[in-house]
Amino acid sequence: MASVKGADANGGEIDWADFEAPEGLVAVAVFDDFAKAGEAGLAILAMGDAYWMILHDACYVICVAQAREALVRSELAELDALAHARPRSATFEYQEFDFGWVSFGLFASVLIGVFIWQSRSNIGAIGQTDAVAMVGRGEWWRAVTALTLHADVVHLVSNLVAGMGFAFFVCRFFSASLGWLFILLSGIAGNVLNAQVYYPEAHYSIGASTAVFGALGLLTGVGVWASVSAPDRRLLLPRWLLPLFGGLTLLGLFGVGEGNVDVAAHISGFLCGVVLGGLGACYRRVFARLQRGRLVLGGLSVVIVAMAWGVAVAS
Repeated sequence: MASVKGADANGGEIDWADFEAPEGLVAVAVFDDFAKAGEAGLAILAMGDAYWMILHDACYVICVAQAREALVRSELAELDALAHARPRSATFEYQEFDFGWVSFGLFASVLIGVFIWQSRSNIGAIGQTDAVAMVGRGEWWRAVTALTLHADVVHLVSNLVAGMGFAFFVCRFFSASLGWLFILLSGIAGNVLNAQVYYPEAHYSIGASTAVFGALGLLTGVGVWASVSAPDRRLLLPRWLLPLFGGLTLLGLFGVGEGNVDVAAHISGFLCGVVLGGLGACYRRVFARLQRGRLVLGGLSVVIVAMAWGVAVAS
């Protein structure tokens, strides 16, 4: 009869005094997880020794020949020390938030309201993105106001539908208040980047699609961070390539095409969204604390748009 010590799946210690090893064998370790017992067995096989795995009281007891007990115990001790010293990736925590019907209604109201205003006045010229005006004259408010302008009803409806679709998942991850703020910031940053790309050439564009593809980028960035943070590394390809390829595929299907499509703006919004989504997922616990002021965060998006239009009209 021997006292057998080992580790359970949670790192706790298992200590028995009631296990009887077969004649000529001695128990050297016990596990309650078959995979961990198998890893210990592979280490013993790598030494050139044989081992026996015996099921006892729902646990797996590793036995070896008595003559090899000391060497095997030493090897398993070193293996256990390496396992504890190896840095472990933090498990990606996912918490779903309410996507907020009110925020979706507000999003639609803003775009539809500005579209009606646009049809009755000449605000398109002062609100559209203009690479020369933005970079050359510092009219950066256009990066915001252009997101609310649309060429026609089809343009408006397509961005409403696509924007709500992507925003649904963004808000489920970041919450409605923070999710819409991130989408807006991705669209603004995308328009700024797009203006920098075209300057000093004249380039004009309107539409919420930069923010829509910013939302797609946010989801892609979250997926990349989740894959990097996942402890499972059994895939041959890096796990972060899967969400990245998925995002790029959707970008290619819906963001690149012929006709009056600002491809550069779509790509710019997507790239800015990927960066912001990755950072948001990385520091999600910090942003989660901001949910106490969700009304302030939600109102901030409206204030940004209102202030941009106020500056545009005043200019």
